[in-house]
Amino acid sequence: MRTAFVIVAFILPVITPQLLADDATLSRLLVGTWHGHRHDTQYRTDGTWIMDPPDEGDNSRGKWRIEHGRLITTWRFDGESSDSTAVEEIIELTEKIFKSRIISQEGPGKPEGQVLPSEVFTVTRVTEKN
Repeated sequence: MRTAFVIVAFILPVITPQLLADDATLSRLLVGTWHGHRHDTQYRTDGTWIMDPPDEGDNSRGKWRIEHGRLITTWRFDGESSDSTAVEEIIELTEKIFKSRIISQEGPGKPEGQVLPSEVFTVTRVTEKN
């Protein structure tokens, strides 16, 4: 019994709060503007997102939602009749930090045999200046 308590004491802090959060809580945390190494991405309360500066390939705006703790974004390339979709595993999402990993990407414009990066992407919240 004591061994089980010790194991739980070491493992429990490793379970991050966002794993315990529901999709609505994660959605509230995501709303805002996040700064990455190439772009700022704004996630709006109406379920849309916009990237600044725009990315090559016209995938600079679209829709977003969180389902089962995963961020799902969609966009449509110019001249295409269907949406492209990316699914990201949310690793950490706080008021200041958003870490995720792309786990799937489908739709027009996806190169044949494309292998998704296994790296973790980290962005920070852009704070409003008073």
